[in-house]
Amino acid sequence: MDNIKLNTNKLSNNIWARTLNGIRYTYDIPTLIQFAKEKKYKVFDLPLISLGLDWNPFDYNNILDFIKHVKRVNESDLKYPILIDDLGIICDGWHRVVKAILEGKKYIKAIRLEEMPHPSSEEKI
Repeated sequence: MDNIKLNTNKLSNNIWARTLNGIRYTYDIPTLIQFAKEKKYKVFDLPLISLGLDWNPFDYNNILDFIKHVKRVNESDLKYPILIDDLGIICDGWHRVVKAILEGKKYIKAIRLEEMPHPSSEEKI
C-alpha cells in the first residue's frame, strides 16, 4: 500500500455546485463557510433521520476513489457543523454525515444558509 497515494482533499480544494433554471452555480466551500460566519447563522442539531440518503453525493468510479472517501469519512471531525443551502440541500458535510451515522449519532451540528453568496462561477447549460 505504500505506493498508493491516499491523500485526501484539503478544504481549500472543495467545491459545491447546483443547477437552477439551466444555470450551473459553483461555490467554493471556504467561501460558504466564511459567508455563514459573517451572517452569524446559528448552529443547530439536525436529526439524522430527517436526511434523504437515496443518492450519491460522492464522485467515485473505482475502488481507489471509494477508499479515499472512506479515509475522508474516518478523518472527518464532527465538531464542525455541516452546511445546508437556502433550498435545504447539504452543500458541505456529507463525510461527517456518514461518520455520524456510523457512530450511531441521532443528530449532527448544522448551519442553514438563508441566502447564498455570489457563486464562484456560473455556466449556462
